[in-house]
Amino acid sequence: MEQIILKVFVIWSFVKNDRFVRRALIRPLLVSILLVCCACNMQADKNHYVLAERLFSDHKYAAAVAEFQKIIDSNPRGPLTHQALFRIAVIQYLYLERYQDSINTFRQFIALSQNEELVYQAEKSVGEIFFSKTENYRSAVDQYKRLIEKYPNSKEGDFFHYRLAKSYYGALRFADAIQTYKEFLDKYPKSELAADASYQIGNTLFTQGDCEAAVKAFENVIKSFPNSDVAIFAQFGVGNCYEETGRTSEALNLYKTLVDRYPTKSIIEAKIKRLQSKEESRIR
Repeated sequence: MEQIILKVFVIWSFVKNDRFVRRALIRPLLVSILLVCCACNMQADKNHYVLAERLFSDHKYAAAVAEFQKIIDSNPRGPLTHQALFRIAVIQYLYLERYQDSINTFRQFIALSQNEELVYQAEKSVGEIFFSKTENYRSAVDQYKRLIEKYPNSKEGDFFHYRLAKSYYGALRFADAIQTYKEFLDKYPKSELAADASYQIGNTLFTQGDCEAAVKAFENVIKSFPNSDVAIFAQFGVGNCYEETGRTSEALNLYKTLVDRYPTKSIIEAKIKRLQSKEESRIR
């Protein structure tokens, strides 16, 4: 590159006083210089990208991020810049656990990229980070609303609605959570998540202290999804509601039917023992 610039300077020293020659030569020279510079930048970007991927393969994640960043800093509009941004965001998220940095980088990528598939993956990743990693449920609510609005025909629409309801619950917006679970069941009655969504309605009502409504919701789970994994948890939920409302004998009888079926047998045994002791004390 330095040799090319030197040659241009030498040529210019000869023609700078000749207006016609200067006009004839200057434009092609400038174009040539631009082409050479672009080619050099592209090659440098490729070298950085290859090195970054090699560092990533060697589990040197911070060094890989730094190498990808060189592409962005040196050529913000280059053909590899968007790919470098996406790779940085993924590494920050999955390997460095720098979650806020990852969110910022994903959002920068989303704003710049025209790659619809990668933008979709980036939007999902932001939602996952808010929900699962930082447990920032208020932001998760906003992100899953965004996903639902931006991708109304997504094959993962049921998951986005389900996560929205769970995010409302995490944000202690129980009424919104219940309403969203109900909307989910209306829109996706055949979803693999339908049984759990139905169960979560009962669980949310129980959390609110509305045991009467919770029992009805749990009984609906048992009736509608008798062979699902959550049916037994719904029965357990009914037992908890019976306990909370002083229906000790009914709770005890129900727990006895669950003792050999509930995944954590020790929990049921402990409840039975406590309720039997309570019943014996009451009789005395």
